[in-house]
Amino acid sequence: MRYRSFTIKNFKGIKNTTVDFSSAHGANVFAFVGLNESGKTTILEAIHSFSPDRATGELLGGELGVPFSERVPRHQISSFTADISVAANIEVTERDWRSITAELSNSHGLLIDTSRLPQFVVLDRHQRFQNGDFKESFFTLRTELHVRVKRQTKWRPPSVEEQKLIRTAIFNRTPDIAYFPTFIFDFPESFYLTNRGSNVDKFYRQVFQDILDFDGKGLTVDRDIVRRVRAEERRVPWLNFLSLWSTVDDREKIQHVMDRAGAAATSLIFGKWNKIFGEDTKGKEIVLNYEIIEGEIKDAKGVASKTNDHDVKVTFQIRDRTRRFNVNDRSLGFRWFFSFMLFTQFRVARSASRPLLFLFDEPASNLHAAAQQKLIESFPEVAKNENCLAYSTHSHYMIEPKWLEQTFIVTNRAESPEGSVLDDVSLDDESLDIKVQKYRQFSIEHSNQTSYFQPILDRLEVVPSRFDFKAKSVIVEGKSDYYILRYGAELHKIKSFSIIPGMGAGSFGALVALSVGWNLDCLFILDGDKKGKQEARRYVDEYCISPKLVKQISELMQNMQTIEDLVDESAREIIASELELDGKPDKGQIRRFFQERLASNNVKSVSKAFDSNIMKLISEVSKIFP
Repeated sequence: MRYRSFTIKNFKGIKNTTVDFSSAHGANVFAFVGLNESGKTTILEAIHSFSPDRATGELLGGELGVPFSERVPRHQISSFTADISVAANIEVTERDWRSITAELSNSHGLLIDTSRLPQFVVLDRHQRFQNGDFKESFFTLRTELHVRVKRQTKWRPPSVEEQKLIRTAIFNRTPDIAYFPTFIFDFPESFYLTNRGSNVDKFYRQVFQDILDFDGKGLTVDRDIVRRVRAEERRVPWLNFLSLWSTVDDREKIQHVMDRAGAAATSLIFGKWNKIFGEDTKGKEIVLNYEIIEGEIKDAKGVASKTNDHDVKVTFQIRDRTRRFNVNDRSLGFRWFFSFMLFTQFRVARSASRPLLFLFDEPASNLHAAAQQKLIESFPEVAKNENCLAYSTHSHYMIEPKWLEQTFIVTNRAESPEGSVLDDVSLDDESLDIKVQKYRQFSIEHSNQTSYFQPILDRLEVVPSRFDFKAKSVIVEGKSDYYILRYGAELHKIKSFSIIPGMGAGSFGALVALSVGWNLDCLFILDGDKKGKQEARRYVDEYCISPKLVKQISELMQNMQTIEDLVDESAREIIASELELDGKPDKGQIRRFFQERLASNNVKSVSKAFDSNIMKLISEVSKIFP
């Protein structure tokens, strides 16, 4: 099974929006992009609330994540009378249906009409409020099925109880949703393996068990660690316990469990670190230490008192040959990567029979650019098979151009104001309306609201290599010219020269001067209009560059005034179709088409005429470069 979409209504600042996961290409990785305070975190919290795994749900305050009372729109906290709803549209495979129908038939004698099984089912979690007060929670199957018991002959709608049985059978096979807020990446110096401490301790206790499960030796926290400390004969006052503990061999047995967990963590985490970052990790290992702490419990008022059930605390350390460091003493980048691997790779091992949807809020946001770019390379490693990973970001370094089809823009009102970013942040609660749209759809419908998807534009920008000028280079007027010509060169596998964008016909002065002064092989191509002709003459007169190195496109290609003219009508129709445009594409849309094709390595023929035009231009350029 996999989630195809989520429809969210009345959840905090979300009035009604749908997150569509249906068009995944390549890696099952999805990005939510938007301004600060645009609602990215709220979207993740809402999705998580549908099927939170126990550990991450408790981190947010309850079994189902965000407490019901905190989901109410803030401006209606005392008057809200409606339902808060998160409905999941779930794709059910034939294999899933065979498993579901077999379970219902064998366990409950309930048969489902297999001739009318849908490909998708909708499960809806909703909470009902009246005048701001929570009344009731519902979990409903919204898809119509037909059933009968074995002694019946006619198909009929299921009863209420039968619907619950079907709903439960379907839900038990849906992906778990694990949500990791930013704060959880602050790796604790230590945590308890007993039922002591905060929800963070409880979370890391489960992570520790995941490591043991990954090791595959059947070890458990309760049986192989806690039981040895809290054996009946050792439930004595602290000083007496210390005397007893110093004489038993259970200390070594617990340390053996720690050593096995450390070896498993070392193999996976440092193995991935070496693979992604290319650094030699020989001589480094993860060491787990434990200590016994005097038992303590707190009553309902938070008052602590001593107990004879003593506690176990664990510390992770990195050993680099003869030196040891706490995880918190290592770089921020390593700590983030360390936690990320703990949360994902070991978690996948725990849920081998049920897929996972991982949600990360602003992952690696405080790391430097190079580390961010490296870390997102590890995301597809997590989102294998039926697993998915979705994350929020406003950093262009955390955007992979190959995943643009799976990138969402998050806005915080239907008609965003034209004011400043500060104005966006300080919107009154009533005007909030958090929306999610696919990047392509949003950029077409709201092309003037670039602040929301500026990180994507930044990621797509071309930055010429410092070595480009040392090779033969073609300099064109702007980014549109660059992407069209670059696409053509990639299409025909031309690598004999570099292509560099300028900033308009009149912006080549410094580049022309460098080209002449350093005797570089540079060809400057200008539009065939009056401005292009005027600037070409100026560069020859003022900088003494050879006229054969400053050309108008009309001199190289007959009947063409701009490089954009290489894109014939047939190619424009294909562009309009792919971008889902009502009319012909404009200059910006043509540029984005070639940008996205290049970014996703989807370079293929657009039209025969375009291919021919590109080859003719490249041929003319090759004549100028000996």
